[in-house]
Amino acid sequence: MKKYLLILSCFFLGGISAQTFAGEANLLKLIQTQYQSILSFSGHFTQTSFRANSEVAPRTAEGEVSYKRPGKMRWLYDAPEEQLLVTNGETLWLYDTLLENVTIQKLEKLTDGTALSFLLGLGDLNEDFKRRKISNSLLKSPQGLIVELEPHKETANLAFIQLEVDPGSYNLRTIVLMDQHGNYRTIALESMSYNIALEDKYFEFEVSAEMEVIEAGNL
Repeated sequence: MKKYLLILSCFFLGGISAQTFAGEANLLKLIQTQYQSILSFSGHFTQTSFRANSEVAPRTAEGEVSYKRPGKMRWLYDAPEEQLLVTNGETLWLYDTLLENVTIQKLEKLTDGTALSFLLGLGDLNEDFKRRKISNSLLKSPQGLIVELEPHKETANLAFIQLEVDPGSYNLRTIVLMDQHGNYRTIALESMSYNIALEDKYFEFEVSAEMEVIEAGNL
């Protein structure tokens, strides 16, 4: 459960372009304003997980992500194994198709001051994070603007995030999540369609009698 919640608790170019825009004081405001203007989106994502001080190759997962304002998200993992993480803005469900169990948790317990709060359209980057200089070049061949943000509220699972955004539209391209132990994940958003019609029921999950239910935290 933890490794998938970290994806959301959870969402950007190096070299010359990053330096050129480093002094752009209102970049966070531009990113925030653009994201807040999006009513919905859907597309493909590729998640790559890197372990610090390990010879093990990075692990890759991919699937489809959808979002609808306010607070609704759906992450469907197709590979390497099928799993579904979905929230209607109040409750979060994580369904493991192989084990046929579903973990249920209240969303409010995961969002306060996190990257997940921003992704759900509920938080504010300027209030929840502090911008700082890029500490590590974690993205290969970036093509957008990169900002690195340190959370105001210290957490065990998040040291900082990096956001790569399109230099023209400021739409998210890549999210990097670094933990306190040097492990990090990159989530690349690809082939995105914006402001599309998505029904609310797409962000609901129906628990059947055959599923094992695991309640995380106090519901």
